[in-house]
Amino acid sequence: MKALHFALALPLLAASLSVDAAPRLTGVKQQGVSDQYEIILTKHTIKNIRYPKRAQVKGWEGDVLLQISINQHGEVQDIQVVEESSYSSLNREALRSVERANPYPAIPASLGTDKYSFTVPISFKLAG
Repeated sequence: MKALHFALALPLLAASLSVDAAPRLTGVKQQGVSDQYEIILTKHTIKNIRYPKRAQVKGWEGDVLLQISINQHGEVQDIQVVEESSYSSLNREALRSVERANPYPAIPASLGTDKYSFTVPISFKLAG
């Protein structure tokens, strides 16, 4: 049996502050909270992915990019497929993973918003 891999593309964070950046530190802190929260949300989605059996048998691989919107309690409000794979079963599974992940962790109060949208790249890959 082939090993299954789900890849997760997390953005690399690079921050540099100049000496005159002190007035923007609050914004930098909030950006850090947002980045950390987005990583938590993405991992929460990835935990709920199941590689479709038919796709495994046929050797299908592909990438799906989803845009997910949640409310303050973490309940999914909208899912958009930004990029599809070539296989409908992989596309459906990506959407189902969001349904299984619902609800997501609530939006941190420090972000000061009651709606949050994030993008999740899901890569279906068979090893070896």
